[in-house]
Amino acid sequence: MTLSGIVKLLILSIAGFVYLKHWEEQDSGNNALGIAKFLSTSPCVNRAIETNNPELIREKIEYLRASVGAAFIVVGNKDGIRLSHPISERIGKPMKGDDNDRALKKGLSYVSVANGSLGRSVRGKTPVIDSNGNIIGVVSVGYLLTSIESKADHFFIFLLIMIALVVLTNALISNFTAKKFQNAIFGFEPEEFGRLYMELEVTLSTIKEGVVSIDANGYLRSINRSACDIFKVKAEDVLNHRMDAVLPENNLTEILTSKANQYNVEMMIKGQAIVANRQILIVDNQVVGAVSSFRLKDEISELTKQLSQVREYSDLLRSQTHEHSNKLNTISGLIHLGKYDDVLGLIGQETERYQHLIEFLREAIHEPVIAGVLLGKSERARELGLLLDIDDGSQLLTLPEHIRAEDLVTILGNFIDNGFDACISSNTLKSERQVSVSISDFGDEIIMEVEDNGCGLPKGIAQQELIKQGVSSKSESNRGVGLHLVDKIINQYNGQLMMESIDNKGTRMTVYLPKQHAGKDIKHDIN
Repeated sequence: MTLSGIVKLLILSIAGFVYLKHWEEQDSGNNALGIAKFLSTSPCVNRAIETNNPELIREKIEYLRASVGAAFIVVGNKDGIRLSHPISERIGKPMKGDDNDRALKKGLSYVSVANGSLGRSVRGKTPVIDSNGNIIGVVSVGYLLTSIESKADHFFIFLLIMIALVVLTNALISNFTAKKFQNAIFGFEPEEFGRLYMELEVTLSTIKEGVVSIDANGYLRSINRSACDIFKVKAEDVLNHRMDAVLPENNLTEILTSKANQYNVEMMIKGQAIVANRQILIVDNQVVGAVSSFRLKDEISELTKQLSQVREYSDLLRSQTHEHSNKLNTISGLIHLGKYDDVLGLIGQETERYQHLIEFLREAIHEPVIAGVLLGKSERARELGLLLDIDDGSQLLTLPEHIRAEDLVTILGNFIDNGFDACISSNTLKSERQVSVSISDFGDEIIMEVEDNGCGLPKGIAQQELIKQGVSSKSESNRGVGLHLVDKIINQYNGQLMMESIDNKGTRMTVYLPKQHAGKDIKHDIN
């Protein structure tokens, strides 16, 4: 029970006690007045007053007083002189209280509270009228207030005991309820829960990814600042509304029934391409809602582009460092042997080869990132003891606006790396291991072809399965991503992918990307 509840209970109890005391006084006064009226009509009382003889009524009055539990029954004449009193010594003396005038002078019957000879009392007073209608005396019946308060005090003690029992019972129930409530909020105190809520609000507002959550009925319960910026909505306009009403393209409510988490889901919402992760919320084995985090696909693509470039630069530098280290060791040995002409010839040969490759790429490939990846892979091939042959007829001039250079880098990089792996794992002589690359933008399509003389396509895996995420012929973990990513890029451009084995001793991967941004059906041809 809260403090306010205890205060309210005490106020109600005191109010009840005061009301009971007042009601008891009123009830006692009414009873006293009734008895007084009864006695005022008694012939015996009339004769006692007329003859001024107290003995006529003493025994009867005392018997009646004891029977009704009154503190006193006093009969007085018209001058207010007592003819009866519980204490016989006070008979014949004036009545106390100064409250007889309304009865003796005005002939009224009433209830009053006054101080008498026995103490403060509530009394009922009524005039005694003779047969001629004259007021000849007064009857006063009273109950001491101390006796009335004594009755009320018993009730007040009972009330206090009940209050104590109610408070104790409520304390036990509150303790049980508090523990159950704490278990429901993982043992946190209300202050801690409030602090965690504020921390969550601040965290959600500062992270760059958009985050939304719904309850089990599909109503939007939270949305952070980034999500509002991405969807171009205001939080107050969409919160507590149905998710499928405010953002119908999100489809987040579907996982409430499927109960299947989704990762890296690509979708279009309000004309924007996003990549989302969606997960259901389960409490006590019950689905209570779902959460989705997402980012604009353009941002992810930009990060992928930057990462791809950094990786290619890293591979190029590592390959060049390794290759130059070998060349320097050779040059150092030739100098020690005094073979200066051979040193000059080796330096000239190396410079000529490298300059020829750079000049060719500069003239044939106008996209710097694609030329860079080919240069880097060429150095990587030399490091691995392979040959990367770039077809002399290759050409790639300006790309159409809808085709991104970093997507072509992803396709070429995956194909070339797979070719390297295939050659290394094959039984082909090391001097004959070769990966060939051809790029052409003649006609209406961009054609990229990568061929190797390695081990060919895996026989234990269906070719249609190779493009699925997580499927790989390699034994290492976290593989089976490259071809799946390539396939998604090709689908995006409505292109065509062809995979074929060459006499079971090699693989040819060919990609056709239309230059026109057409909406034709996606194709996958696997031979």
